[in-house]
This record gives sequence, C-alpha cells and structure tokens, in this order.
Amino acid sequence: MTVKVTLPGGGLDSYMRFGDTYVEYGDGSLDVIRMGVKAALRYTSDEWIGVEGDRKPSKTRFFRR
Repeated sequence: MTVKVTLPGGGLDSYMRFGDTYVEYGDGSLDVIRMGVKAALRYTSDEWIGVEGDRKPSKTRFFRR
C-alpha cells in the first residue's frame, strides 16, 4: 500500500509502508495515515495538489429501514 502526494512545486512525497492510507476532507486538507504511527501527517489545502494510493475506507454506515 502506498500513498503519493503531489506538491505544488512539482515535488512528490511518497509513503511506501504497508498500510499507509489517506483521507481527504471537505476543507481541502489531506491526512496521510501511517500504520503504527499515532499522529497523521497533515497537508493543508494549499500544500498539495494531487494524491494517489489507497484511500482509507469510510466509517459511514447506512442504516436499513
């Protein structure tokens, strides 16, 4: 599992550890969650322009009626 974050200047941050995932938020920020690390790596909306890799599964559940 890998996550690649594209930076505005054309750089690339690669997270190549097994279990690395990412979460995009409505305000444009991005968290990269590393397996075994308690704190996520946070990018604000102006610190990244693209992301590839494994998205963290949503915990939203749908209730049946």
